[in-house]
Amino acid sequence: ADALGHGRKGNGCIHGDSWIITWAFGHMYEQAMPDSYLPDNVPTTKKGTKVWRLEDIPIIPKRWILNPRSDAKQQLNIIAGLLKNATEVVHAGDPDREGQLLIDEILLEKGWKGPTQRLWLQDLTQNGIRKAFKQIRSNNDYKGLYEAAVSRSRCDWLLGMNVTRAFTLCYQKAGGDGVISVGRVQTPTLNLIVERDRQIDSFVPLPYYIVTSQFDHENGIIAAQWVPSEDDSDPDGRCLKKSVADQVCAKIMGQAGTIRTASRNKKREIAPLPFSLSVLQTVANARWGYGAQQVLDAAQKLYEEHKLTTYPRTDCGFLASGQHADANNILKAIGDANPQLVKDVDPSRKSKAFNDSKVTAHTGIIPTAKQPDVSRLSTIERNLYGLIARHYVAQFLPDHEYQAVEITIECCQEKFTGKGKKTLVVGWKSVLPPQKKEATDLPLVNKGDAVMSKSAELIDKKTKPLSRFTEGTLIKAMAGIARYVENPKVKSALKESAGIGTEATRASIIETLKQRNYILLKGKIIISTDHGRHFIDSIPGRIKDPAVTAWWEQQMSEIAEEGADANTFLEKMTDWMCKLVASANPEQFRTAAKANPKRERGSGSNNPPTRKMI
Repeated sequence: ADALGHGRKGNGCIHGDSWIITWAFGHMYEQAMPDSYLPDNVPTTKKGTKVWRLEDIPIIPKRWILNPRSDAKQQLNIIAGLLKNATEVVHAGDPDREGQLLIDEILLEKGWKGPTQRLWLQDLTQNGIRKAFKQIRSNNDYKGLYEAAVSRSRCDWLLGMNVTRAFTLCYQKAGGDGVISVGRVQTPTLNLIVERDRQIDSFVPLPYYIVTSQFDHENGIIAAQWVPSEDDSDPDGRCLKKSVADQVCAKIMGQAGTIRTASRNKKREIAPLPFSLSVLQTVANARWGYGAQQVLDAAQKLYEEHKLTTYPRTDCGFLASGQHADANNILKAIGDANPQLVKDVDPSRKSKAFNDSKVTAHTGIIPTAKQPDVSRLSTIERNLYGLIARHYVAQFLPDHEYQAVEITIECCQEKFTGKGKKTLVVGWKSVLPPQKKEATDLPLVNKGDAVMSKSAELIDKKTKPLSRFTEGTLIKAMAGIARYVENPKVKSALKESAGIGTEATRASIIETLKQRNYILLKGKIIISTDHGRHFIDSIPGRIKDPAVTAWWEQQMSEIAEEGADANTFLEKMTDWMCKLVASANPEQFRTAAKANPKRERGSGSNNPPTRKMI
């Protein structure tokens, strides 16, 4: 509205001279539940929902039903009233598949038949919006995006509703209690946790030995570590024989050595990008132990209620070039709360974060130009705002420059290496200091210099298993699921699709796994329950394989580019779902049911659960 020349506020809209702006908030419609597609003669539970029965599955809608969200009905009525008098509609949804779908479905449900243009907004500054209006196109050009998004929605429904019901009923026939909840993202995520836990449980630590020495040089002490020869080490370069390490310690103590190589290489480290939601969740979990949902909720309040940060549900850390024009005002707002933080900034500096070609549907999370009143913020809100502000300020500070120092020493025919770091320009690290202790500088030396071993210490070590997931590292794993896949084609597809789940849904997936008793938290650590492990063991491999998501994403991309047919994809998915349902039997859930036996439910004990599936 400001970009078009302001306007006056009305009821659920803003009026201009020749235009009206109105809005949605997320998906205003939701898929109807299976009860809407089942015949009226299906018996009902005491709560009025239809009983789950194997004979009713699979449920395959001939005509898909959308219901308005209860909290959206008022705004939908306002939109319907405005459409009656409109001569043209400009679709300004988010520039991605879901953004295309959530506006298109409103227009379809409200029966709009008039001309529709598509405004593709990535740069939300006023100049960026005006520029986008000059490049406006027909909404028909984006039909593929709508088809891809609606295909994803319907296939998720078919899999989640039908397979969940079939598996749950077989599980309950085997004596189990509750719901076997299946989902395209939820189930591979659980499998990720179960596989990690089992790797840790079966891990056998391997002892190995390190030798360190302090070498005296005329310019100072060099701390160095022994490098075992090929004969004395395993393929990972570790010494596994204590007797060999003991011999090295004994023979170098007090002996002379020689500098064989000495290098000082100047290096530069650019500032980290502003946050995407998953990176913010990962960092906040590691630093303060905040859960993924906690971070999302707090970030949403900073955006909606306090108006101190930009849209949080973003998968992108880059910023639009046009946003650079706001730097002075944003830095001033940050400085009003913390002058010390911005004392060395250069607002004219344009970091690599400002890159239109890297921006997706949303830009990175940054502060707004509103002056923060930190007294109104909760502890988590204050911590997140500070973190977001520091990452923004870092874009206007110099690169971090340092010398990477490496020295190799030969002593008694054994090789030792010392590594250090000398900071030349602190740069952005003045506002984002490292959380771990960094290497210190080593003395200036030259090749051929003499040194003397002043100490020799043998350190007993053991190989360690992978760490159990935390909410932060699980979010990171979901976003980067490609590293857990071996098939090169699948790995490539997953890299392009940015993992499994979305920035907006990953936190809720973790919460669902908790609610279903598939996982539990012990402090910051996530552990799969016996119920979760038995469930994973009970179901077919492809449902829990991220390769399925990769294939889906490949199909979605082809549909979006109108290189594949949405109906053909839906037919393939329906056929696969029907085979899964037909193959389900109580025997495959027998072990899982024993681990989670059915509790006495009184007269309603035979009623299936009525909880909403995800």
